[in-house]
Amino acid sequence: MKKSYLIMAAIASVALASCSDEQFVGEVDPGTGQGIREISFASGASGMTRADHVGADAAKMLGGKFYVGGYKNVGTGTGTTSTVFDNYFIKWEANTAEKTTDNTSDWKYVGEQALGFTGHVSGSQTIKYWDFAANYYNFVAYSPGDGNAIITAASDAGNNKILATAINPDLDNLKTAAYTLAGSAEDLKECYIADMITAKKTATDKIMAYNTVVTVKFRSLAAKVRIALYETIPGYSVKDVKFYTAHSDDTFTGASKTNAALFTPSNENAFNSKGTMTVYFPNIGDSPAIPDDYNKAHVKFTPSSSDNTASSILSFYESTNNEDVLVYETTSDNLEDNRLKYEGNTNKYLKRTSTNPSFAGTTDPYYVTVLPDETGNVLELRVDYTLESIDGSKEDITIHGATAYIPQIYAAWKPNYAYTYLFKISDNTNGWTSQVATDPKGLYPITFDAVVVDSEEKEQTTITTVATPSITTYQKGHNYATDGPEYKVSATDSIYIQVMNGSTLASDLNTKGQLYTITGDNIANVTEADVMDALNMRTSDANATPVVGRNGFTLTPTTVVNATGDATFGTIPGVDGNPIRDIAANTAARFIPTAATYAYVYKVSTGTASDYYTNVAVTQGASVKGYFTRDPATGNYTACGDNDTAQSGIYYYAKYSNLNNVYGVKVIKVVAATNNNNQGGGGNG
Repeated sequence: MKKSYLIMAAIASVALASCSDEQFVGEVDPGTGQGIREISFASGASGMTRADHVGADAAKMLGGKFYVGGYKNVGTGTGTTSTVFDNYFIKWEANTAEKTTDNTSDWKYVGEQALGFTGHVSGSQTIKYWDFAANYYNFVAYSPGDGNAIITAASDAGNNKILATAINPDLDNLKTAAYTLAGSAEDLKECYIADMITAKKTATDKIMAYNTVVTVKFRSLAAKVRIALYETIPGYSVKDVKFYTAHSDDTFTGASKTNAALFTPSNENAFNSKGTMTVYFPNIGDSPAIPDDYNKAHVKFTPSSSDNTASSILSFYESTNNEDVLVYETTSDNLEDNRLKYEGNTNKYLKRTSTNPSFAGTTDPYYVTVLPDETGNVLELRVDYTLESIDGSKEDITIHGATAYIPQIYAAWKPNYAYTYLFKISDNTNGWTSQVATDPKGLYPITFDAVVVDSEEKEQTTITTVATPSITTYQKGHNYATDGPEYKVSATDSIYIQVMNGSTLASDLNTKGQLYTITGDNIANVTEADVMDALNMRTSDANATPVVGRNGFTLTPTTVVNATGDATFGTIPGVDGNPIRDIAANTAARFIPTAATYAYVYKVSTGTASDYYTNVAVTQGASVKGYFTRDPATGNYTACGDNDTAQSGIYYYAKYSNLNNVYGVKVIKVVAATNNNNQGGGGNG
């Protein structure tokens, strides 16, 4: 009798398993004329890198084992769900392929012992065949990883043990709690999960056919996070970056930490040492609510009630030498003349581009492993640092108490994603240059690029001004490493904007936010400070549009769409079918970008306007409408009449007003999609 094996391959996202043996085994199904084939398993895993792992390599990552729940639907209408693989144990045995009917790729299950949950099958496992009378099959799989064991009773819990619950085949339960994995954070980080696989007689875009290879993509349950800094300050280099623990509205920053850290100011228990991961599949069935999310595994974490070691601090690297916390500049060969002359070749200074920043850590790629959290937390950066002049004077300026916040939606960590948060130190700061709290505090502090890069070539990048307030921009598909600070023209991918007032998300963008298009002779070098000057010091009337600044920049109001909380704008598109949902009204704005330079402006407060006059040259006989003359005796200014013309020997003056308003500003540059200018560190991003 001829053989054919159906292989269930749990492999990475690129390399697909294949089976060259197309012979048949068993009897012919009289209803379909198809050969009845055994279901056998092969395995691989997609890890936290772009490389795929198959065969013995994948088996090592999975600890030589994984567990499968397989279910079929039979009958008419909704039919009945019938268990096929009741939490079966799949075991790796090298060099045993083809020795038994259930083993074609060194993975076997016949004769192994099922997990034996209460109310489920236990004892020796048996061979399984495809049933062509079934409407469909669903397969769910997971692995505790290398070094961990699965247990079914809490009394057996301990190190390197994961307490699991049985996979529940009911569709409603699959949508909310397919199964759970509980244990210490360190043990849970070693686990692997997989998206659910649906099989039917006829294949479609996202459904496989019977009697074909079943591909299960294992991916790490954990996520990875890293942070890096870079600077773009004219005339100075940055050194002695330190991370402080205390945070209040004064210059006292507490003890400097010898390890880089991010804080969650609103959640003291953000990083737990133990708890339960619930795996669920919210978009399954024939009519999923979100088709792009079809059959995808999601997780939610519930901390253990006995966890007394939870922390609000995520530490990245422990060191006894603060200068070793970051990977500093090691050469100055590509810097401007002054930096090269006075710095020389040294490892003392912070790096200067977003494409080559200073990472926290000593070993590339500098990630720390964390448990996923699809809810997310506001993340806070707290740094002190020192500026050193590059003019040869070696002047130092120490900045105390600088801080910045990443919005919660960009810190919602998903399994098997790698997140990079870049912080940019610019020539504005919200820290103090003294330690006297009554001294002035900078308006525009460190700005930071918050960049999210996943491990499966899907990337989510945000760029945020670290200011009071902080302004975050995001466009689907923007890649910080290749695109640099510029966004691309797109008819479909909007640029999205959010504003953080300290650690609070602003919800009044409809009344305080405004997008402008910037024009001017020096537009390539326009900065946030230039926009602030143009808004406050105008040649136009205070309420006139467009805004014409004395510095030569013109700001023309541009329409944005504010979040309404309904279907027209309640979602920001994410990557890999994972949109950012439930955007509250007026907490976000968006616009369709064309090739231009924009400024998003959030009005913080209204100042008291002050007028001043400046002498202007006017051709004799020309109209002086709008100008003023000055009485030398009294110093008073008098407005010229509408029909007055310039007379010899009389001085004429233009009147200007400084509105003294306070704004949060973000300059946004958009270039054509074919533009390959990737230079710079994201300064005007």
